Amino acid sequence: MFVAAAASAPTGATSPSSTGFHRDLAAIPAFARRYRTGCARCHVAAPKLNAVGEAFRLNGYRFPEGEPAGREEPPVALGEEPWKDLWPKAVWPGEIPATAPIAFRIQSDVEVLRDGAGKTATNFRFPQDVYLLAGGSLGPTVAAFFEGEWNRDDGAELLQAKVGLLRLVPGLGTRTVNVWLGLQNLFLFTFADRQIDRATRQPFLWQRFGVADVSIPRAGGNLTPVSPFRLGAGQPSIEVNGLIGPRLYYGVGLGQGGATGRRDNNDHKDAYYKLRLKLGGLGLDGSYPATMSTAGSFGQFQDRTVIVETFGYFGREPNPGDGQSRHRSFGANVRAIRGPLDLGVGAVRSVDDHPYGAGLGALRMRSLFAKGEYAVLPWLFGSLKAEWLTVSVPGAGSGSAEFRQHHLMPGVAALIRQNVRLVAEADLYPEYATPIPRSSPRGVWLRLDLAF
Repeated sequence: MFVAAAASAPTGATSPSSTGFHRDLAAIPAFARRYRTGCARCHVAAPKLNAVGEAFRLNGYRFPEGEPAGREEPPVALGEEPWKDLWPKAVWPGEIPATAPIAFRIQSDVEVLRDGAGKTATNFRFPQDVYLLAGGSLGPTVAAFFEGEWNRDDGAELLQAKVGLLRLVPGLGTRTVNVWLGLQNLFLFTFADRQIDRATRQPFLWQRFGVADVSIPRAGGNLTPVSPFRLGAGQPSIEVNGLIGPRLYYGVGLGQGGATGRRDNNDHKDAYYKLRLKLGGLGLDGSYPATMSTAGSFGQFQDRTVIVETFGYFGREPNPGDGQSRHRSFGANVRAIRGPLDLGVGAVRSVDDHPYGAGLGALRMRSLFAKGEYAVLPWLFGSLKAEWLTVSVPGAGSGSAEFRQHHLMPGVAALIRQNVRLVAEADLYPEYATPIPRSSPRGVWLRLDLAF
């Protein structure tokens, strides 16, 4: 017999939002104000980025070369241009946005949950989240981003505060070597990532799964791993990334791991890598193929592309036996975009060597997941996400037990305005065993999302 850390909650219990991994982020309206352009230029359905928006993000929040910047608001120069000729005997001049690059976002939810006993509860979460967002480029070689949140379940929290140093080796190309450091999302996959590629609300289970969710019975009480690590969580990290040509993106980094405070919880820094290859369509650097018109491109609706991604993550976390357990994760996916149709499938595998202590065996997680999104109209999107997740837990002696979950998430996203989004999404578990906390076997979420 194996025991989950959190079983199915009764009607009216805390929703999955309390895990902190439902959050998604629209590209901030401060960018629209600076460049005097509409949200649709960079988004399919905010926060979901189109190809132009992703090139903008990878270029340090600047439109890439060849993409017209429109009616850009001129920045404020922090010095005179001749100072560059006097360097190092003068301070190199920089620039800042002419207006404060600040934006706000308000998300209000209605959740309808039905538990295994057939009881239904409706909860008004007005608001569910309030965000303070800031970001932009500080010249061609420096960028910054900030994301703070007030959440009904967790209170005030800093989600991101990062600085990018760009184009560090000009001789290798302007986009080849960049360094980002700070508290940041690692973007191990852009596929269905909360900030890049999700039109609807719910994440996949593997993004919020942690070994601390699974307990095993032992004399005197259940034994639970102490590691707070989850693949989908942001963390303090330093990363080197860039583009090799217009089609291949790479990133390598060191992260704090699962530590929740200012200090690391061990003497080891986690390492990770990620690779992305885009075949066809708009290049990752914003370049257009000769066969693709720039007129009215607006990303996905003109894009015809196949994207392949892979990542690896290697870390260590404390275990209850006052030791450390090594863990490693690998993932791969393939995604095809043809105008309004966006299809993808991927897999993630993780193993934690001995999270319950020395000699107690490994915990393994594997997930196969897929999604399909279709733009019925430029402002109306249908979405279906599915996931099959299996967790293998060490049992008595040399045996083990497996928990399986099948998760379905059908949804609809409608743009009432470019900065006002309405989302309806169901959260269904046709098959469920309990290593992942969830609120009910069936739930429906309605969200009103406004940014300004």
